[in-house]
Amino acid sequence: MSAVSRRAVIAAFKGWRAYSALGAIALALYLSAGIYAVPANSVGVVSGFGAIIDGAVPSGVHWWWPSPIGRVDIVEVKRTFIAPVGYRLADEAVGMPNNVTFSRWFTGDTNIVQIRARVNYRISRPARFLFGSEQPGALLRELAGSTFTEATSRLPVDELLTTGRLELTTRVKDRLQKTLDEWDMGLEVLSIDLESIDPPREVVAAFQDVQNSRSDYERLISQAQTYANGILPVARGEADRITNEALAFRDRRLSEAKSNAVRFTELAEEHRRSPALLEQRLYLETMERVLPRVRRYVLDPGSDASLPVRIIE
Repeated sequence: MSAVSRRAVIAAFKGWRAYSALGAIALALYLSAGIYAVPANSVGVVSGFGAIIDGAVPSGVHWWWPSPIGRVDIVEVKRTFIAPVGYRLADEAVGMPNNVTFSRWFTGDTNIVQIRARVNYRISRPARFLFGSEQPGALLRELAGSTFTEATSRLPVDELLTTGRLELTTRVKDRLQKTLDEWDMGLEVLSIDLESIDPPREVVAAFQDVQNSRSDYERLISQAQTYANGILPVARGEADRITNEALAFRDRRLSEAKSNAVRFTELAEEHRRSPALLEQRLYLETMERVLPRVRRYVLDPGSDASLPVRIIE
């Protein structure tokens, strides 16, 4: 082999060694790019060639094939996310007024109310959250708005403004969670915070008049009930007294009537046996009862009627 050929072979060998070293360095850099860390409040979702390999990698340092072979997504599963209803966080952040069309709902009795609420939710299944739907947070806000529409349409405005708030939030939470489960979005609704529910500003005065009238109505009912509670026991007591007196009078008269009937029957029997004797006795008994209560005038049978009369008391 000539000197020229030897120099060519040596140069080729050195070039191959240089390219091998560069390839090894590139491979090492590529493999080192697969090292990733999962924070304590998150989990990792690793996939390879579009297929999910592990949907719940715990916190810590791990390795997986970097792109384009593999992919790692970090999802915060212990964080509570907020979806506003009736307003936009971006508008409030820059001080822009809210569009009323986002915050007005029809009630069951065709009135209008303005609602501000927050949906507190978390990611329950990271893999479904990432690949089950596009922009799940925005989709959740739209679902929350439609759920509020359905819930408010079932309740009258008076109930929504007073005692129906708990029923409204409960119904919205249950219905929203059911829809999220049916759509398999990997989200869990934690709570519904109803910040405010008011009539539109244009009719606040009219609603206030209605509330004042209702307060007066309830106050008058309370006063009437108090008066009734005070007067009814007295009236019942008086009625019981009159009833008892009437019953006692009835019993006394019945007893007297029965006694008189028995006495009359006995006198009738004696009258059949000896009429003259009974009549004489009755006459004397009657005079004994009557004479002590009258003034008696005694006249001398043989004297003139114009003479003074002696009065016997």
